[in-house]
Amino acid sequence: MSNTDIAKQHIRVSTRGAKKVPVLRGTLFAITVLFVCGLVFVGCKSDKMRDREKVKVGISKSFLSIPVYIAQKQGFFSDEGLDVTVKEYSSGKVATKALFAGEVDISTVADMPVVFNGFKRNDFCIFATFTYSYPFVKIIARKDTGIKTGTNLKGRKVGVNRGTSSHFFLEVFLIHNRLSASDVEMINIKTVDLPSALKNNDVDAISVWQPYSQKAKELMGDNAIELPSSEIHRTTFSFAAMRSFSKEHPEMLERFLKALDKASAFTKNDSEKAQEIIAGSFNLDRSTVRAAWNDFVFGIFLDQSLLSEWDDISRWAITNKFVDKKKIPNYLNYICADALRAVKPDSITIIGYKR
Repeated sequence: MSNTDIAKQHIRVSTRGAKKVPVLRGTLFAITVLFVCGLVFVGCKSDKMRDREKVKVGISKSFLSIPVYIAQKQGFFSDEGLDVTVKEYSSGKVATKALFAGEVDISTVADMPVVFNGFKRNDFCIFATFTYSYPFVKIIARKDTGIKTGTNLKGRKVGVNRGTSSHFFLEVFLIHNRLSASDVEMINIKTVDLPSALKNNDVDAISVWQPYSQKAKELMGDNAIELPSSEIHRTTFSFAAMRSFSKEHPEMLERFLKALDKASAFTKNDSEKAQEIIAGSFNLDRSTVRAAWNDFVFGIFLDQSLLSEWDDISRWAITNKFVDKKKIPNYLNYICADALRAVKPDSITIIGYKR
């Protein structure tokens, strides 16, 4: 090989090497850029995670809590910058006890715990109602006893959970049908056992809330009859917090209610998906959830009827000597509506509340 050939070959090798260097440099540069971008993305995501405000929410494991399950499953809390831990309890009453014990920051609460605790303490407040239902509590009777209407309950055995909405609703129902509590024999039974008590013929009828009313119907089959009750009593489900917490975390409560407002809209706009979520959360058939779905109305508000309902329950509690006081608390003092006013001011219709 001549010197000329060797020189040409050397030039070709050098040229190939020169071509590879820019490609290699470009590849390394691209990898570096992607790596840096990845670190920035992860860093931003971590910052967002760190910035999310932690809050513990105690809820009753019931259909009344549906919007909370939806908000958690659909990420509405996260969207509002909240890191929510949901703790389930057997009832709103137990969830409220957890609030007072410091186990949770916010709790769901039904009418009864508000009323009974209102006789004993004033360190908590209600910052929004988010669910209500007229047919939540139902009277389910045995057809084979000949019961067809409310007046047919006279002289019958009726199962109730004494001192709860089950008991209160039965008395309202009896008055609506021109009867009194003394016209029936009330049998005190735990809520979870009411469906089987009806099935086993221990009682002729029961006053019970969802999902146990649906359970009773399933157990009884064609022998079950739901007595018509019209809109004689509205069951409400609200959010409670300690007064000190509501004052110290106003923005948190606002973001919390924004998430619940989104969840309420979701139950209306995509009810099929919402029912699927609830069926999974409660390990129930879709048919069971669908059958009860229209019993509930979801949305954040505070209205005058709320105070009237609490006054009615208070009078009932005093009459039945469930409390040792004779004066009804001023439940207007148990409303802290600043968060709701910031999020949805038109949903506050309480007379006399300072805006």
